[in-house]
Amino acid sequence: MNNIFNHLLTRKNPKTMKKLKGKNILVVLMLGLTFGLYNCTRHDQVLNLAPSNGTTLTSVKTTTPPTFAAAGAYWGGADANLWKAAPILNVTATVPDVEGNNTSFVGYIGNRTPVTIQSLYDANNIYFLVTWKSAQSNLESSPWYFNPTKKLWAQGGAGITYDVNGEVTLQSFVSDQFTFLWNINGSCADFKTQGCFGACHQGVQTMVVDTNTGLVTTQTGNTMHTNGPNEKLDCWRARMYQVANAAQCLDYYIDYAGGVMGGGGIHADQTVSNGGNPPSYSSNVSTNGTGGITNKQTLTVTGTSKHVSVPIWVKTSDSYTNAALLISDTSGAAIRVVAVDSNGVLTLSNGSTINPMANTTYQQVGTGIGNGDQTTWIPGKVIAPYTGGQGDVAANGYWTGSGWQLMLKRALKTSDVLEQDVDFSPLTDQQFGIGVMFQAAGSINACDNQHAIMSGLNMTFKK
Repeated sequence: MNNIFNHLLTRKNPKTMKKLKGKNILVVLMLGLTFGLYNCTRHDQVLNLAPSNGTTLTSVKTTTPPTFAAAGAYWGGADANLWKAAPILNVTATVPDVEGNNTSFVGYIGNRTPVTIQSLYDANNIYFLVTWKSAQSNLESSPWYFNPTKKLWAQGGAGITYDVNGEVTLQSFVSDQFTFLWNINGSCADFKTQGCFGACHQGVQTMVVDTNTGLVTTQTGNTMHTNGPNEKLDCWRARMYQVANAAQCLDYYIDYAGGVMGGGGIHADQTVSNGGNPPSYSSNVSTNGTGGITNKQTLTVTGTSKHVSVPIWVKTSDSYTNAALLISDTSGAAIRVVAVDSNGVLTLSNGSTINPMANTTYQQVGTGIGNGDQTTWIPGKVIAPYTGGQGDVAANGYWTGSGWQLMLKRALKTSDVLEQDVDFSPLTDQQFGIGVMFQAAGSINACDNQHAIMSGLNMTFKK
């Protein structure tokens, strides 16, 4: 569940430290967190962005709502004519060069894609139609591959990995994504000019403990939180693997979270502060399994005391619709991994095995897709629907062959009473920004990990 909130827009750059144990780890963690958070910047970021050919989106009233197709299905016909009434906002989303941040965006800066946005509304709901270009359809999310040199299973990560000489050893592997960010009640002063980066505090150093080895590493990244206790952003994140398999966006929010000492301010809807400084958060509804789980477990290598990470569930047919495992698969189609040996051979609960040394299609031997890599994936996620307030935004995504067509639907006013959702029902202007993750032309990345953004956008309603 926690892994869905990885909107930290950063490439991890670990620096190995010595192993620490017990209380020493906690002390180091607290010191690292304190030091890192005092290095946040707030209002002084300079962004170099591509200009748009307009900044205002006009939502047009309709008495005929668009038909909301099943996930991944093409739509057209009457709906295509219906959308002709909605003006098109054309913008170019660009991965920014954030002044003073020389590491987080390396390898992505300047990548851009054209985006079109349209909107309709009726008496109950608001609808958005978004398109953007991507060099290929990317639905994988942290897929499993086998490293034949180390004889270990590993996952393609959210950031590029490098060797000690600075050479790329593995490109990022994440799903194409689109994000809407809404300035709730106009509360965030920096949002109009900086978009999501008005809440993205650069150069934060934290320390992370590997639960398998006890190894402590420092990581320089970004911490998302707003700049005051009364500031909130409403965020809809359309991970295309979730859209294709569950027809939903993730609905979450960003708040102050105690400011500098509070760390990250990204929370699932219906999650509330329990007070304290920094505050802790918990959900006021049951969210167990919402959105799915990480397809990862730790097993002891047979005949040794060594612990390694391997998938939990696999399909021996290697037939993963939309590159994903579904929660329903765990009741029949998928088989549980119960053991692993020193050669990486997986034993399944039905007694069958997967030998990655014999089946080389699992072996990652290059640095990215199309570069001599494996052709067989094991998904890194087990997908389930979002529930409660997290599932407020329905989504339909269709791959056109050269990019994505995404339709979103949400109630004008949700049942939210915690000011975690933007309220469209008064039909007043709304400030918003966008973030896009896509594959740039000529890139071998599975998907550009850093968000291309466009800020300074405004939506008005044609009544």
